[in-house]
Amino acid sequence: MRKIWCDDHKTRTSDGWKYVIWSDESFFTLFPTSGRIYVWRTSKEAHNPECLVPTVKNGGRSMKIWAAIFWHSAGPLITMNGQIIASDSVDILGNRVHPMVHVLIPINGAVIQDDNSPIHTARSVQSRFEEHEDALQRLSWPA
Repeated sequence: MRKIWCDDHKTRTSDGWKYVIWSDESFFTLFPTSGRIYVWRTSKEAHNPECLVPTVKNGGRSMKIWAAIFWHSAGPLITMNGQIIASDSVDILGNRVHPMVHVLIPINGAVIQDDNSPIHTARSVQSRFEEHEDALQRLSWPA
């Protein structure tokens, strides 16, 4: 599947890649939330602050970040609370990506890449692309 994708895109010039917006989401936690953490120390270092790992009840705080980059610039960095769902993806496309595209890529032909997660392949997100296909295309991406 990936070889097919590469073969389909090997003729794209560097000018063609200038219009691709690469996006992804990442989940960050302030404290480790699973598994044990082992610290190697001598008996004299047992209570040395450098050898202690802080913990918080219930795993502490966490957040999800959505970000985008492209040839000319970094796109918006959006912090999200909780799990990102399809409606959040539609909102990001409409309120963050489209304005960025109109300002930074004035000609039609911008393309956005995502990782094919269920939030990006949901019907509401696909409908958004179909309604605004002249301004923003979706880059096919192998599983």
